[in-house]
Amino acid sequence: MIKYFQNWDQSLEQYIYLHRYKDADSFLTWVTVNATYISFALLFLLVIFYFFNKKTIYLYVALNATLVNGITALITGVLKVLTERSRPYKIDPLIETPLINSGGYSFPSGHTTEVFALFFIIAFLLKNKLIYSIYLFWAILIAYTRMAFGVHYPIDILGGIAVSGITAIIWLKYQPIKKWFKQISE
Repeated sequence: MIKYFQNWDQSLEQYIYLHRYKDADSFLTWVTVNATYISFALLFLLVIFYFFNKKTIYLYVALNATLVNGITALITGVLKVLTERSRPYKIDPLIETPLINSGGYSFPSGHTTEVFALFFIIAFLLKNKLIYSIYLFWAILIAYTRMAFGVHYPIDILGGIAVSGITAIIWLKYQPIKKWFKQISE
């Protein structure tokens, strides 16, 4: 069973890599290299929305998203060390040296975990379709670039989504900063 999933994972990664739209490589390279900066710029927009709308929900969402992002980064780091999964371009001869720098291990995708952690918190707390649609598009784009450039397998992407989704759900179930945030925002 495990061999079946490995074969599926590798075949799908090859397909995505070999069938990417190469004319978009320079733009997608810029996007994926700057993913963290852009994600935090989008978070900063929530803070700006607060100053224009005076709704504390924007600050609450930004703070929760930042904290969950930090937690998922720790979980991702531990999982990478525990699994020691090599990146596709290091194993597959059809995948050339990637256009982007990537070190360490492959599972789960840290970039995907990061952007989906932001998406889940925003979607669960903000409930603004336009804002979370933008974040969802952003998260899917980053996940795609990681596979298109041969640095992650689809299972790495799914693992990143699972880590961020489960972490966000557990965090929001207990909302450890809700009481504190309510006190300082009054």
